[in-house]
Amino acid sequence: MRFLQQHVRSAEALAARLEKSGFLLFGALSILYWVVTYVLTRRKLMWNDELYTYYIARLPTMADVWAALMAGGEQTPPFFYVITRLSFALFGVNNLSLRLPEILGFWVMSLCLFVFVARRASTFYAMLAAIFPLVSGAYFYAFDARPYGLVLGFGALALLCWQSATLNRWRLLSLICLALSLAAALSVHYYGIFIIFPLVAGEAARTLTRRRWDLPVWAAFGLAMTPLLWHLPLIKQAQAYTSTFWAPPAWVHIPEFYANLLAPMVLPLTAVLILAGIYLTVFPNDESAAKQAAPPPPPVHEIAAACGFIVIPIICVILAKLATGAFANRYALPAVIGFGILVALIAAKIFNNRAVMGLALVICFGGWFLLTQAREIRDPTSNSMGPFTNEALHSGIKLFQSEREQTLPIVAAEPHTLVNFSHYAPPEIASRMVYLADPAIALKRLGHNSVERGMVDLIKPWFGMNVTDYKSFVAEHPRFLVYGNFGNLSFLNWVLPELQANNLRVEFRGRSGENLFFLVSRAEGAAASASEHGSESSPGQ
Repeated sequence: MRFLQQHVRSAEALAARLEKSGFLLFGALSILYWVVTYVLTRRKLMWNDELYTYYIARLPTMADVWAALMAGGEQTPPFFYVITRLSFALFGVNNLSLRLPEILGFWVMSLCLFVFVARRASTFYAMLAAIFPLVSGAYFYAFDARPYGLVLGFGALALLCWQSATLNRWRLLSLICLALSLAAALSVHYYGIFIIFPLVAGEAARTLTRRRWDLPVWAAFGLAMTPLLWHLPLIKQAQAYTSTFWAPPAWVHIPEFYANLLAPMVLPLTAVLILAGIYLTVFPNDESAAKQAAPPPPPVHEIAAACGFIVIPIICVILAKLATGAFANRYALPAVIGFGILVALIAAKIFNNRAVMGLALVICFGGWFLLTQAREIRDPTSNSMGPFTNEALHSGIKLFQSEREQTLPIVAAEPHTLVNFSHYAPPEIASRMVYLADPAIALKRLGHNSVERGMVDLIKPWFGMNVTDYKSFVAEHPRFLVYGNFGNLSFLNWVLPELQANNLRVEFRGRSGENLFFLVSRAEGAAASASEHGSESSPGQ
């Protein structure tokens, strides 16, 4: 045991020298992050939701963007598109510039976590906080051209500015940046407003311990909410979609969120527990060293804020149940900020802030990120390739080309297929793609129709894609093809059951993974049946 202790102390001396170069270590992590994320970004095709970003951001003017958002089919604030358009203007229109704001936002979050924890623990534990999001389920939103990476960046920046304000570091500048970063978070995604909850919780705890109000901080919180006044017309329009939204909240979403966020890091978290056991065995009673190395405990209000981030998913689901009617796991991603802080601070407490143990944890988490992403680069999965891959594109095109009747329309069985293939398929195929829309039938078959209404209100007039009325199309076309995802997108797929209910003949023509290909033809009496069935579906449209 004494031999092991001697080697640990030697390693600790080396680690102590290394951690003096704190920002150089973070710089090395940043290089790793940017290189890996760049590689993944370059090869990933835009998928349905990212194509929403692409088409809206490329509208001629911001007045057009506002008008498109007022259609209600896209419930995202306009500032998100201001940032994307700026990226296009600076770097051209490509995969990297489309996703660059989110890549930068995620990196800003890691930087803010590093600085936040570095004020309370040694460099390696600050590095642990910075790496934590990279090995979590949140990482793949770093290169997804939707607002979530930006929400994480603005949210972590708001937290750091709040900490600086409470420490009286550049107080006026910190207060201004606090208000601006909070306002920016809710101006890129409406659920960014939940960033205010952990900060209010932290400031409330601070108010109780100080026994007096810090009015400038509370004023910054209030000023950050003012963009909501500008967004009220858009929010009102979006509310028309909430009663039949595609992702209604359920209590099961709470444990599901935490499982999805933390599952990718089971092994490095296990390593923390193993290292803790080894440490407590090797140094069971090293009280003098502990007193010298251990940092002072972080203030209660900072712990309260970190815990507030962790419970954001619970707050989101409760509010969605009571008011908004919409919840998807990605809406609550800022919870990763709280986990990153608490894991780092708890590790610093367990290991008495020892540099060698912090270095071991950084190696575990950083090595896990490097290994998992090297595997993704070599053998990509849907995690990095996204829902729509080159393989899915080419296999779909191959199926279309194998069909003898090359002039038949290709009906997209669900909205993603229309948007993805209309954008990426060759013109001779994209021109044949069509989506059959009927919000009343969608509501009856699926229990929701917000996406269906978005196809009519947004995709058709603003994206210029071929969306047409279901009943009219079926009446006018005796033969056509149907292709789409009948697996994980089955919750958006109502057209095939409706066609069968209309007595149309459906013949299986091929398969590519979860995507199925059919030839649909009109059987005798099917046209009349379709008309009658359609008239039954009309009420409530």
